[in-house]
Amino acid sequence: MRLGLKADNLLERFADWLNLAPQPLAHAFFGMMASRTLMAGERLGIFAALADGSATVEELAARLSLAPEGTRALMEALEACEAVERKKGRFRMADRARRWLDPRSSQYVGGFLDFNYTQWEWWSQLEQAVRSGEAVDIHQFDPEDPRWRSYILAMFQMARLSAPEVARAIPLPRGAREVLDLGGAHGWFAAELCRRNRGLHATVLDLEGSVRVGREIIAQAGLAHQVTHRAGDILTSELGGPYDAVLLFQVVHHLSPAQNVAILRRARAALTPKGTLAVLEYLREDEEKPPSAAPLIGLHYYLTSKASAYTPAAMEGFLEDAGFRIESAKPMRHVPLQTLIIARPD
Repeated sequence: MRLGLKADNLLERFADWLNLAPQPLAHAFFGMMASRTLMAGERLGIFAALADGSATVEELAARLSLAPEGTRALMEALEACEAVERKKGRFRMADRARRWLDPRSSQYVGGFLDFNYTQWEWWSQLEQAVRSGEAVDIHQFDPEDPRWRSYILAMFQMARLSAPEVARAIPLPRGAREVLDLGGAHGWFAAELCRRNRGLHATVLDLEGSVRVGREIIAQAGLAHQVTHRAGDILTSELGGPYDAVLLFQVVHHLSPAQNVAILRRARAALTPKGTLAVLEYLREDEEKPPSAAPLIGLHYYLTSKASAYTPAAMEGFLEDAGFRIESAKPMRHVPLQTLIIARPD
């Protein structure tokens, strides 16, 4: 039986190499199934249940009020996705998946999986967005809209993975006291920076729906004395200052080129003469380079903000037009495709 499986896998690879198998179908069909399988594992409580120990299909179905037949099919699919493992009829969380899927883990990303239901709805509007040129515009939701919570919690869980690395890489002026985090939402990057620099205080400026969730996250972490949230539009609200550092993290892709130059000029005016500007952003490669996952992210940005994933050259142009000189640009290891750019007033 094992030899047969190996032969089947070899034939599949050979067929793919010769372009005998319809690869576009595989991307569309199996990608969809894998995504929804993992989302269902989170929403139905499978991962939370397995965090306490292994269980049979029947035990999981009874505990979670699920149909046994459906539970078995889902567990086998989760096994194929390498999220769970099976031994002697009992399922357990896979060792490599536990750090990401155990709700008790500090690296838990279940909130992002749950947020994918909202993103799934957005992507169902892709064809209309391409036809009409009108984006979903996810930042225009009413502050009371529950999607703000799932959105910001998902971004917070992702930020936890890279915040220590990012904070270590941001050089602050000697004796720095005040930081402005533009569009910082959860405020976790600013909080990590404050943790590493005694006496530092951060102000997070973002939209009301975002700020409400961010305040809760910071309060629950006991950091409200170091990080303050203020509701406002980063393009039009008074920034205050002067600040020793300004953070602009994962905001550029939501804005047009003109808006990016405008917000960077406002950031420059709010900085001290020796202040630090830190920009964290997904940057796509120039068109001549081989394609990567970045164009898919770029399409996501177009769908949700009618903006773009910009190239390094475009980012350099924005900064130069706004009066900054770039000191360094470094890819972040913990979250792929993110580059941290450090710049100072020219």
